Formats: sequence, structure tokens, C-alpha cells
Amino acid sequence: MEIEAKFIVSERDLFDSLMNIDQIEGFDVQDAVVKEFRDTYLDTVDMAIYGSGFSFRCREKPGKVVYTIKSLKSSGSLIHMREEVEFSMPEKLPVRQWDNCVLRKRVLEMIGSGELYPLFTVEHKRTDLKVMGPTGQIAELSFDDVTIACDDNEKSYLELEVELMGEGKEEVLHRIAEFFRDEIGLTVGSSSKFDNGFELYMENIRRDAERYDCGEIPETKDITFLPLREMFDEYNVEQDHARKVTENSLILFDALKPIHGLDDGLRQTMRFAALVHDIGVMTDAKTHHKVGRDILLSSCPEELPCPLCLFLPWTTFLHKKRIDRNKLLKLAQKNKFASLPLKMQDDILKMASILRMADGMDISRMNTRIVEIDLDKEDIVVRLHGRAAGVDADRADTKADLWRLLFEKDIYFREDY
Repeated sequence: MEIEAKFIVSERDLFDSLMNIDQIEGFDVQDAVVKEFRDTYLDTVDMAIYGSGFSFRCREKPGKVVYTIKSLKSSGSLIHMREEVEFSMPEKLPVRQWDNCVLRKRVLEMIGSGELYPLFTVEHKRTDLKVMGPTGQIAELSFDDVTIACDDNEKSYLELEVELMGEGKEEVLHRIAEFFRDEIGLTVGSSSKFDNGFELYMENIRRDAERYDCGEIPETKDITFLPLREMFDEYNVEQDHARKVTENSLILFDALKPIHGLDDGLRQTMRFAALVHDIGVMTDAKTHHKVGRDILLSSCPEELPCPLCLFLPWTTFLHKKRIDRNKLLKLAQKNKFASLPLKMQDDILKMASILRMADGMDISRMNTRIVEIDLDKEDIVVRLHGRAAGVDADRADTKADLWRLLFEKDIYFREDY
């Protein structure tokens, strides 16, 4: 259990002077140690760890790597208490390759079959000082010069953490924290580094939406925005399949960018489109592409702002049935689709072509993996590996029909022996 108080320090001069403090409330402060390290926060494509109420980070220190889960339980009080579990090792390794330990079990329980991906990084320059009581250390002061980076977006700030240590009692921690709040005048911080990084992550998605220039869009006042996790629960989405299709979609989106030409700002839209593509299955499996479209015309994940949310009904509608030129002509005549700007219509078709192939690669539900995407030959060749790779490759080939209508460079899926 981590027990601490957190403060924002708004001025560099004050931050520097506080690092030279030698006494607090009659307790000696000593042994300043300067450290530098880098944290990478990780989660699955559907944010399973975050949805479970935790963050998961990999902290790189000289000579070792420390993995940590922390509860995200927020508190408006001066002192914060969070569950914390750590595991150290000499080098970075995927969680499934760790020795059996409590943290490995906890993380795998949360992520299931999902893979972990970086959300953002946090660079620290930290100065630690010990607060000493009559018989030993009772607290630690950590002065953090923090820079959070998420894609090309950064945020820097100064922070003080006061953590209970060793023989320290909570009432003593309160006295120390009250000193910094009342005597020094520091602002109590309620946000963790994960909170600040996740806000930057969401800010990037909002920025993508603002930058997407496609012309005049239809009104969205009739759309209800709900948390993605809530939509998953309400419609009983098959989570493992949604994850795998999303992982496949993002790999294809990245590798095939020289051909499809979709803007990088649509990558998060690709993620959400894949996550919700089967949202109508439990309502009506036979026509789930239509049911899903109608659900998403009226309800969309609140994490994906307008106009990007308008992609989801149509990528969902287009992911299931065989597609030929006649079907595309009929789609262009549907009022709700035709009301979208032409650029958005074009981008939706490109994204749907990727989603169809990604969905086909998981028809077996046996965790087939992409091992190679070769763009150097006349046709694109995607090699798949796994117990059912042959079945999944055949299905992905079939569902490449929309891709072949849109692009001159053909694509084929093959089992990797």
C-alpha cells in the first residue's frame, strides 16, 4: 500500500529552494539522492487494465526494470492511499515470460489474451530526501521534474511527493503534509502521473478530431455518448475477438499506409472501429452488421469525439457481407451515408477494407499472428502463423474484396509454415 501526499510546485525557484530544506516539524531532512528514470505506461487496445481500476508501468532504472500496478482510486483528501504491487527484474520482458509471481498473475487476470502497448512515457529527474525520526526514517520527500510525452505532445511540471516510510505513522505524515500546504503554501495535487498522462492521451484524440478536415458534417445532436466499457457490457461484446481484430487492424493500418494513405490522425478511429465492429452480434447474429450500424448511429463511445465517431456505424455495417461494385453504388445512395462529406466516405471505405481483412484473420478464434507483411513485390503478401493460420488466411483473402476494389496493389494472405 502506498500512502503519500502530493503537491504541485508552480515556481522553479521555490522548487529548488525546497530541495535544500534541512528540517520539517522538528524532523531532520538529509541524504539528498538525485535519480533519473523513465516510465512507460502500458495497456491493451481496449484499456483492460484501466477499466479494472489500475495503471501498469514499466520503470527503467540503472541495472534493473521495475514493473508496477497501482490502483487509480482518487481521493480529495490531503493523504492518498493506493494499492501498489511491484516486481523487479534485470531486463524488460513481456509479462507472459516472467517467473510466476503475484504481479504476473494480477496483470494476466486483467488482460486475458490481450497484448500490451505503450500509452505514454514519463521522464523523471528526481531528488529524494529522507525525513528522519528518533529511531529511523519516517518519510521520504521526492522532488520530481516531470515530462510526460504522448506521441508528439508533451507536458512538463514540478511536483513534490511525501511518502510514508519505515517506522512513520500516518499522523506524522499529516503533520509534514500540512506544513507544505499551510506554511509553504503549496497546492495539493489530486492527479497521479498516470492521470496526467492519460489526459494527454485523450487530448491527442480530441486534437485528431479537431484536425480532421473533411468539409461540412451532419448534425450529431441525436447521438448519445457512452463510455466504451459501458457499451461493451451493455451489448455483451466478445472481448477477446474485439481485441484481436483491433490488434490486427492496427498492424495493417501501419504497414499498409504507403498504399491506403489514411492520415495518422485516423489511427485511433481505426482502433475504435475495430473494437465495436461486432457490437450487434448478441442482439441479432445474422444481421449484426445492420444492427451494429443502427446502434452506433444513436450511441457512440464518448472517448471518440465528433466527427470521428461518424466512422463507426459504417465501418461496422461494411465489415460482414461480401462487397462488390453494385453494393458500393447502393451504399452511396443511402441518405445517411450520402450525407457525409465525400472525403469521409472515401476514408470510411478504406478503413472498412482494413477492418474486413483484420476480422477475417481471426475467424478461427485461435490467436493467429501476423509474422510478416511484404510490400516489396508486385502484390502484398501477409504471412500468418498459428494452429489455424490456413483457415484464417483463406478467410482474410476472401474479405480482401473491398481492398481490391479500392486499390490497384493486390493483397494475399498465406500461412507461414
